[in-house]
Amino acid sequence: MSKLIIFGAGKIADEAYFYLTNDSPHQIVAFTVDAAYLNEKEKLGLPVVPFEEIQDHYPPGDFQMFVAVGYQDLNRFRAQKYGEAKTRGYELISYVSSRASNVGQVEVGDNCFVLEYAVIQPCSKIGNDVFIWSGNHIGHHASVGDHCYIAGNVVVSGNARIEPYCFVGVSATLGHEITVGRESFIGAGSLITKNVEPKSVYITPDTQKFRLDSSAFLRLTKMK
Repeated sequence: MSKLIIFGAGKIADEAYFYLTNDSPHQIVAFTVDAAYLNEKEKLGLPVVPFEEIQDHYPPGDFQMFVAVGYQDLNRFRAQKYGEAKTRGYELISYVSSRASNVGQVEVGDNCFVLEYAVIQPCSKIGNDVFIWSGNHIGHHASVGDHCYIAGNVVVSGNARIEPYCFVGVSATLGHEITVGRESFIGAGSLITKNVEPKSVYITPDTQKFRLDSSAFLRLTKMK
């Protein structure tokens, strides 16, 4: 059992703590954040230590780290802390849920977070610092570049390519053999069937509100 420090103290860190505690060989021993954002000295019964002092308390030779933050600034903040942790000598672990499907034993980079019911098909490629939320499909020969975040129930079709620093929202679908250029934002529910230029934004409009409120709607449906 390896001893592990989680960078972060927000909701993603909460999730990481739960999954790693209940479904991995790692023992969480502490949390760490930048001193400027240290608002509490304890979280989930464990110490929260300033990142600037982490090596003094938990030396990298004895402890590993996982950077558990979201997709702020298209994952740049997570990528920054990923780099700083490695520079300080920490080995960054990855978590792949025991309920995920990786039949082809595809190699997953470091500081990755792959949750339950994700399907990673053979001959695909997952880079470093990639978060793949629940219920995703990564098709055969597809690739996900470093520092990406893929929200839940996304379909990445076969031979598609997602370049680094991208965000893909809930239930988006990326078609066969397309490339999503780096630093792109693909909003929830988007259907992408052609190549996406770098730094592109795709947002699907919300479903329009119906003209009746729920009470009037129920009366209408009972009349039919």
